Amino acid sequence: MTEHPPGQTAVVEQTGARLHPLTPFVKGWGYFVVASVALVNNEGLRSNLTIAGIGLAAVLVGGSLLGALSWYFTKWQLTDDAIRVDSGFLFRRTRIIRFDRIQAIDVAQPFVARLFGMAELRMDVAGGGKSDGKLSYFRYDEAVKLRTILLVRAKGERVAEQQEQQVESAPLLVVPTTRLLGATLLSSTVLGSAGALIWLVVATEWLNFHIGLFAALPLLFGVVQPIWKQVVGNHGFTLTESGHGLRTKRGLFDVQRQTIPPGRVQGLLITEPLIWRLLGWARVELDIAGVAGNKEDGDDERQGAQLLPVGDRGEVAGVLARILPGLDLARIQMHVAPERAKWLRPVGWRYLAYGADDQVLVTVRGWVSRRTSIVLHHKTQSVRLEQGPLQRRLGLANVHVDTPLGPTDAVALHRDQREAAQLVQAQADRAREARRVASAPTAVHTQPNPPSPEGSNSSAASPADDSSAT
Repeated sequence: MTEHPPGQTAVVEQTGARLHPLTPFVKGWGYFVVASVALVNNEGLRSNLTIAGIGLAAVLVGGSLLGALSWYFTKWQLTDDAIRVDSGFLFRRTRIIRFDRIQAIDVAQPFVARLFGMAELRMDVAGGGKSDGKLSYFRYDEAVKLRTILLVRAKGERVAEQQEQQVESAPLLVVPTTRLLGATLLSSTVLGSAGALIWLVVATEWLNFHIGLFAALPLLFGVVQPIWKQVVGNHGFTLTESGHGLRTKRGLFDVQRQTIPPGRVQGLLITEPLIWRLLGWARVELDIAGVAGNKEDGDDERQGAQLLPVGDRGEVAGVLARILPGLDLARIQMHVAPERAKWLRPVGWRYLAYGADDQVLVTVRGWVSRRTSIVLHHKTQSVRLEQGPLQRRLGLANVHVDTPLGPTDAVALHRDQREAAQLVQAQADRAREARRVASAPTAVHTQPNPPSPEGSNSSAASPADDSSAT
């Protein structure tokens, strides 16, 4: 990066700049490891170490050469209205990412890149896939500076007018690793897989059921995978506040940072598995424009931003108040489903509810795992009524409030059909009025002491409790 005299804003205006020289190694080390394992497992090559060594050297030299060529022909530069990336030595590819299409920018550090003090930029681009917005690798401090510049450009401001970089504030909250581990072990996936695995071992050892090892592998994966994803992936989860919105940092090996820009939130989802509810725990996820819907590398296409992997009711109320100032789920009057809905949901009908205030519409469903969906009125894309044959006989109907693709799925299940029709019209009117008066993005709440749910007649994470539903 270019050095600037004291007193001037650090502005990066690169023309044809290359990435970090170690980028080929960080990207390609895994292929060398795979080739090494394949050669070691080959009995013929193990008996002839000379040929195995030549093969490994050929893989190393060939991979290094290809990586070096890819690095040499990959250049990036900032223009007046976009960032341009040219790559490829046989087939040239040019990506032009306009600043006004950038939704959010995060700095990520995969494990190997972290060892060398390197990082990559992950830009959520409207209409683009995840790989379209990746730019790797830079030195970590260069990646942070470039991210700041791109965020300012995305807002339409000149880099020269950027205010001095703010010192990162103290964390709003940090999720303890012990809580992450406890919440993961008490999840239904892990408990179910662990129970089935124990039964399989008992059946094999004492009941003489020779089911085989392969039957245990999926069950073992069902135990290990959630622990790896939640405990290792969310290790050290920290939520802080910056001038560009709330920021999250997580990960033991691959450190990931994500920014939640104000005004980009489409909806929220609060999930409370049965055992979590007894402990007062919940998970909060967000729909953010440009984040969900780009399914790639095995990701869930409805996966959004994780605001809180697991937190108590006070923490849930606090983060909700910062994302949506003034929101208090305990004060929203919830309407439960009519009693005849028990013919379709004999147990869970008591937990079907919806409610609304002048800011959001809330729907609740689920007995084993309770899901509270929160949709901002001005983010509502459409409202529709659905009615199946059994529902028609019972005079019931479902109301779907459609939002952009993400974890939030707001559905008022099994409502009286007249009530459902009224809800469709009322939500359409609320959405129309909210879009008319919404003149600016929602600001991030900065009060040091967010509202607490204590003393209310229901928890913020459980608006469908019988004590709060009417």
